[in-house]
This record gives sequence, structure tokens and C-alpha cells, in this order.
Amino acid sequence: MRILNSLLSIILLLSASFACYAGVQVGTTRIIYAEGKKEVSVSLDNQDITPYLIKSWIENDKNVGTHFLLTPPLFRLEGKQKNVVRIFKLDGQLPTDRESLFFFNTTSIPASSTEADRNTLQIAVRTKLKLIFRPKSLSDDVPVNHAKELSWSRSGNQVIVKNPSPFYINFMFIKVNGQSLIMKDKNFVAPFSSASYALPSTNGGKVEWKIINDMGGQSDLYQSSL
Repeated sequence: MRILNSLLSIILLLSASFACYAGVQVGTTRIIYAEGKKEVSVSLDNQDITPYLIKSWIENDKNVGTHFLLTPPLFRLEGKQKNVVRIFKLDGQLPTDRESLFFFNTTSIPASSTEADRNTLQIAVRTKLKLIFRPKSLSDDVPVNHAKELSWSRSGNQVIVKNPSPFYINFMFIKVNGQSLIMKDKNFVAPFSSASYALPSTNGGKVEWKIINDMGGQSDLYQSSL
């Protein structure tokens, strides 16, 4: 009985923590940093009464911070309040013929204000957004203009997509003969590169895909054959 009560207490604490986190909203799903901009900003809105400690940082795909500075990196976000994290490009050369990918991370931790809070299980929730640096050479273009240029092929039990464009192509979904491919954390293909996905238990046939545009919306539906 004690074990059951303990399990129920943990479930309630977890539910409460996630309910509180639901009150903190990030104002975007991706960040496009166009070369030449002085800064870009990300808004955080705490719609709950619970205050949170917010920690933010930027890293590349090797989990190394580089090329960007943000402020404030750590702050307390009171209940029913908003704040903005500002991102600045540091000196340092990035490719001028293609986009570069980084990640904006923010961790929300419920602030402890009483002894009871400090004795309660607290859960830090991390949000990770793509931060894409777009050089001036691509300023008059967008990824959705190149979605139909992707080429698809099959190799064994893998589907291979090649991206001939200078943009990161982020997929909303990929389907083969109506079956969705499992993308996990591989929901994009880098510029001038390829990506592979496990083929579902189906023969070749038709590939369908939609990509995510700069505003976080979805593109038209595109089709190709394997």
C-alpha cells in the first residue's frame, strides 16, 4: 500500500510539473538569423502563476557553443510575465554559399519559494529549436522554393534523399506508398547533402513529402517515384 501511495504521489508531482511547464511558451518554432541583422529575439511567455528559472544557450551539432552570444542567459520569469532573449552574431566566418545550423536551447525550472517547494520533485524541461544562419547570398530565396528539387532513391531497405540546394530542408513528413517514415531527430537534410531513412515494409513506389517553411507552416505536397 505504501508503494502504491508513493507511486501515486510521484505521478501527481510529475503531472503538476508538466502542467506548470505548459504555462511557459516559446514564441517561435525556429529562428532564422539573416546575415547583416544586428540581432534576433526569442520571446518567452509565462502564462502560469508559477515563476520559473530560465537558462538559455546556443550550440552547434557537436554540442559546442560558438558564433553567437545571447542575453540574458539566465533569469527568473515571474508568473504571468514575458521576457525576451536577444541573440547576437559574433565575429567569425561562416559559409557564404549555404545555410549553417545551430540550436537554441532553453531550460525551464520551477522556482522554489517555500520549504515545501524545495522538498518537492522539480523537473527541468528543455526546449531545443533550430537556429539557422542564412548568408546574404541567399537573402532573396527561401527553402520552400527548392522542395521539389529533392531527389529520391532506394538502397536496400533505405530511402535516400539528396538535397542539391544551399538550404536546410526541414520535413513535416515523408511517406512511401502512404506509410510515414520514422524520422526521429533526422527530420531535415543539410545543404548539398543527403539523408537516409529506414524503408517501411513496402515495395518501392511513390514518395510524398511536405516541408516546413520559415514561419513554421507547411508547404504544398510534393511527390516523386522511387
